[in-house]
Amino acid sequence: MASDKHTAVWDWLRTCPYIGDMFFNASRAEDGNTQLVPSDQEVARYIDGSSLRNYNCALNRFLAYSTDPNDGSNIEAVVDLEAVADWIDAQMDAGTLPEFPGCVVNEARVLANESGYMVAQDGTLAKYMLQFQIEYMKNA
Repeated sequence: MASDKHTAVWDWLRTCPYIGDMFFNASRAEDGNTQLVPSDQEVARYIDGSSLRNYNCALNRFLAYSTDPNDGSNIEAVVDLEAVADWIDAQMDAGTLPEFPGCVVNEARVLANESGYMVAQDGTLAKYMLQFQIEYMKNA
């Protein structure tokens, strides 16, 4: 078991065949790089000192994009990111979730994407984002 929840999620995502070079919190905006940006949120605190929490993650992928008409490469970029989302869902279904020390992990879920996957772009690269959440119970 990992010594902390960040390492546990890192190790878990490193087994995903759709992620190549991955960075934690900070990264280089280079074609193909994936950045994991986590945050933690308390949902409920119980009288025994335990708490229900969400480990929220933004998974950012930097990819070249096309502005050429009739070019399907931008579709490929979204399909590639959705493959990561499908992998997370499959891990949940299989019960293969990261183990947090002193905690019980309940589930992992991909969050709804209501604004599109591309969140930023410059002259050559686009930043695509997928968000997911790991719900867990932190022991007292």
